[in-house]
Amino acid sequence: MGTTAKAMIKPASGVMCKFQTGLFFSFGIWVLLTAGLAFGANGIYETWSSDSFTLTPRESFQIKVSYDQIQVRNWKLLVDGGDQNCDVHVRRTKDGSLLYQQNDQRHHDVPVPWGLGEEVSIVITNRNVKGAFVVSLMGPPRDQIHASYSYHVNRALDKFSAGQRLAAEAECRNALLENPDDGVAKVLLAGFLRDRQYFDRATGLVNEALEGDLPDNMRTIAESMRQELLKLRAPLPLPVRLGVEEAEGLLIDGESEKALGVTEKLLDGDLELDSNSRSRLMMLQGQALDQLGRNFESLDVFTNALQLNRNKDAEGVIYFHMGRLFLKMDNLPQAEGAYTMALENGLPSGLDVQAREALQGITRRTRDNR
Repeated sequence: MGTTAKAMIKPASGVMCKFQTGLFFSFGIWVLLTAGLAFGANGIYETWSSDSFTLTPRESFQIKVSYDQIQVRNWKLLVDGGDQNCDVHVRRTKDGSLLYQQNDQRHHDVPVPWGLGEEVSIVITNRNVKGAFVVSLMGPPRDQIHASYSYHVNRALDKFSAGQRLAAEAECRNALLENPDDGVAKVLLAGFLRDRQYFDRATGLVNEALEGDLPDNMRTIAESMRQELLKLRAPLPLPVRLGVEEAEGLLIDGESEKALGVTEKLLDGDLELDSNSRSRLMMLQGQALDQLGRNFESLDVFTNALQLNRNKDAEGVIYFHMGRLFLKMDNLPQAEGAYTMALENGLPSGLDVQAREALQGITRRTRDNR
């Protein structure tokens, strides 16, 4: 079985590269979201720390790396045996999950997703001949370090940068399941919900975040978003506001049928609704019908919401939803027109990116179909 030694890779130890541990927080939420991990996508890494170990035949060596030693969103572990082979196992110590296991190779290249409080255990086992092995932690260049938060928040930032917006939202919710007090996750999720016009739920998350501990610049972002949401939330009669809040929550939870019932009850009831209230409820009703696969009914409701709407920002979002529906129905000309109108009316940053990507996809499909 061999013997197992233990070590901690330490910054600035005698044979290792020195590095700075400071983090740089972005000044805008969408800067954070779109900055992502460009260094990873471009293959640009530099050595943050490195050490070499000489192992006798079948000897094992354990190394632990903690977040304090490499404070980034993710990094790469390199194990190079030159002309000698070794086995490498990497486990996340928080939950014991196996990140990597490869045997009898000379070179091991391991991507490591990372976040506050993370630690991994690396076990290197030599094969049959004495050999020297170089272990390196590879991170982004020092001038490209982006703010690093909890594990799931970092994964949300990664997924948003890759265009996986719904997956990014899910990671924010995972962060809050793991830690209900994760203020950064609340601010990011509020940004996503704001983009989808779920203003009441977004406001609640921002207020919760501001009541807790937040990094200074993230607090600035949250305060700015709260002021923005105050402007976006047009005054609504109390029954309508309560209904909107309920319908938003049900849609977020995937309870489309119930959300539809809430909106229909208010729209068909005895309340005298002004055009703004009716348009707001119809937009939620259209989203519920969309989730239920009732496409033509959804389009009809969105069209009526547009006619009643008095808010240019909301008009852009309604056109965005119509573009998605037309694309789902494979009606490329109508989808192109709706997305174009959405962009002309103005969209929040997250939806803006999606609309432009959708138009590019429509252009490619149209060209290929000729």
